[in-house]
Amino acid sequence: MTLRERAWGLAVDALRPLLPAAGLLDPKAAEASAGRRAASSALTGWGRSRSSASPLLWLHGASAGELLGAAPVVDRLRGDRELDLLVTHASPSGRDALSGLRPDRADFLPLDTARDCRRALRALEPSALVFARGDLWPNLTRAAAGIGVPLGMVNATVRPGSTRLRPVARGLLRPGYGRLRRVGAATGEDAGRLRSLGVREEAVEVTGDAAVDRALSEAGRSGPDGGGAAAVLSRLAPAGRPVLVAGSTWPPDEELLVRAHGRLAGDGSGAGAPVLVLVPHEPGPGARERIDGLCRERLGREPAVWGAGGPPPATAVDDLLVVNRTGLLARLYGAADLAWVGGGLGSDGLHSVVEPAAAGVPVLFGPRGDRWEARALVERGAARRVPGGEDPAAAARVLADQLEELLADGGLRREMGQAARSFAEDSAGAAERGAALVAELLDGKESRG
Repeated sequence: MTLRERAWGLAVDALRPLLPAAGLLDPKAAEASAGRRAASSALTGWGRSRSSASPLLWLHGASAGELLGAAPVVDRLRGDRELDLLVTHASPSGRDALSGLRPDRADFLPLDTARDCRRALRALEPSALVFARGDLWPNLTRAAAGIGVPLGMVNATVRPGSTRLRPVARGLLRPGYGRLRRVGAATGEDAGRLRSLGVREEAVEVTGDAAVDRALSEAGRSGPDGGGAAAVLSRLAPAGRPVLVAGSTWPPDEELLVRAHGRLAGDGSGAGAPVLVLVPHEPGPGARERIDGLCRERLGREPAVWGAGGPPPATAVDDLLVVNRTGLLARLYGAADLAWVGGGLGSDGLHSVVEPAAAGVPVLFGPRGDRWEARALVERGAARRVPGGEDPAAAARVLADQLEELLADGGLRREMGQAARSFAEDSAGAAERGAALVAELLDGKESRG
């Protein structure tokens, strides 16, 4: 144990009594705090009662996106061997990934203290512990390595501006990265940054990101729960009207999109306004109230709503629809003419651009999109990065101009969509490579030299 790791563990232990207070103003943080404080005991009890003789794979991801990106890897493994699966997450949103992973057990990740981690690991006795994308924790890696549990990472990504690359975080996390036996990096650039964080040269290889494989699979689904979502959207859009699906939106995205929509709908020029479909990143009553109020203020009317557990609107919408539910976004892109991906205007971080790309849809997003996939799509002419700025009205004018150009030029949209789909197809195959990497861990093989 390094001095920094020891200090980290002592700090987490000392702050444990204060964690309930930290979540008083944020229900999501309060739920995560309570879940993580209870997780060690819950997982210990499950581990002690577990009777299965199959190997146990422990998969951890921060939230739903990271875990769903690893689902194709898990599917490949299950096709080759008997396997039990434990899934943990740090955010409550991680539960949204569980239907796609079908774990034998799911829970929050225990607090990162030596005591909590050792207790859970000794009861669970996993055959391997694998991190999805990058949510690595110091004491968890140390406790796992201490009892001989092989550690790995799939779809591993470190963004150029990641806080993990800063000196203090790097010093704390470096020993944990050094304990990883096998790491599948999304890109060569990610592999270089992972090495700078302490991953051994012989442990890392470029496998790609299996989230692309999942996006291609979702884009190709045509069952009642898959193609049905796109078919419903096609039915709701007035004939001849283009559709802009805005996925995983946050308030800054919604403000910009509704302002731009108002400009297109109100000035009578060009192709006019598309049907705007807003799919908030965190659906629920709060999201509906927020978007209803925004549309009343900016447009003088409220949108139609397709809510959780309810049917879609019975008749065609005029030009505004909120899909206030989870699980449909990847397939809704299949009915879109254009896509906006949220998170690139604020501090939340750009969300998945591979889902609309796999559906062959031109992609737009805000200026803070530092994902490798976003950069690649822009380079291929499949996506556009729309400037933000301090002046919301000016930013809305820029976006409206971009939308008007694309809506008026079907040939350009087709070219961008084909380039987006080609990017996804060229980037496929990470699921198989990631599964081979995890299989080595499950079989107890050391890193290849």
